[in-house]
Amino acid sequence: MRTRNSVIGAVLLASLAVAGLVLAREPVPQGAVTAEELIAETLAGDPGKEVNAQVYTFPPGTVLPWHIHPDAHEIAYILEGSFTFQLEGEQPKEIAAGEADYVAPNVVHRGMNKTDKPVRLFVVRIKPKDKPLVEEVPPQQ
Repeated sequence: MRTRNSVIGAVLLASLAVAGLVLAREPVPQGAVTAEELIAETLAGDPGKEVNAQVYTFPPGTVLPWHIHPDAHEIAYILEGSFTFQLEGEQPKEIAAGEADYVAPNVVHRGMNKTDKPVRLFVVRIKPKDKPLVEEVPPQQ
């Protein structure tokens, strides 16, 4: 139980880091965003869910589209650079290296690299195995 709680805690901390990772309706350079999958494992104690961890690299000027992570928790931790996260209906917020952010399930959000340097994020999601990682959605203005 203690190990399970430690794993869940670590996953939630990592998932805080990624408040928006999909490609936007605004221009995104082709093939610009890279993702390295680190792990995709069944969540201990809940075989219907999985823990997914990735490292993303966003080139300068990348804008992700509005999206959700269906029924998934997402934690993003900035490894390098500064990334702007925006939840629908809220002002954008900038997160710098060493900081993290959390996005609750089904919250419409996006992310942007407004800098002139690449940004690297470590992202952890806890998601249902039968749901996609990302689903693009139009903002609800």
